[in-house]
Amino acid sequence: MGGSALSSQALIKKKRNESDQEIVLRLLEHVESADAVSQDRFARQVGIAKGLANAYFNRCLHKGWIKMRQVPKQRFLYYLTPKGFAEKASLTAQFLTHSYRFYRDARADMVALMREAWTNGHRRLVVLGDGELAEITLIVSHETPVDVVGFIARESSRAYIAGRPVVPTWSQIGDADGAVLATIENASAVFEWFRAEQPTVTVIVPEQLRSLVWRKTK
Repeated sequence: MGGSALSSQALIKKKRNESDQEIVLRLLEHVESADAVSQDRFARQVGIAKGLANAYFNRCLHKGWIKMRQVPKQRFLYYLTPKGFAEKASLTAQFLTHSYRFYRDARADMVALMREAWTNGHRRLVVLGDGELAEITLIVSHETPVDVVGFIARESSRAYIAGRPVVPTWSQIGDADGAVLATIENASAVFEWFRAEQPTVTVIVPEQLRSLVWRKTK
């Protein structure tokens, strides 16, 4: 039990760390490719607050990965240093490796989960989430008899994922006989909310999320 809980916490910490690294990588790519770098524009591109973007720029400056020079009209130009080029190459390799491992592990877990769901009588599932793990769930469903009919995500900006609707509530999804939890960062909150809203609907939880969900809800 303790080891399982630790693995769930480690997974969340790992994903947060990868997200942090991805923002740094995108910043270095942005500085390398853009003639005029704007912190505001970068913040909009990666979907973070301006203050957080400023913190990432300051970190990269402190690390010596980028440098800044002032130009007329109180403007500043950023450029990538040789150290920054090396860091960008390293982060690119790490990001690709982590993405591959996450996809491989999550894919194997979801295939087993969907086949088990079919054995237990589920034919049409809705996915709770709209991120990377939710997309993987849809992809692997094609290798099983189970059909994914849509996604539930209360604050999603997406209307569809691969032709399936993304909606905020179960009542908007149509005919389904169960749900599968497919979000990492807020797994427990999503599970608790959905169970409170639809107490009679079976929620299938992937193994890598179970200890976190059960520990929070029992």
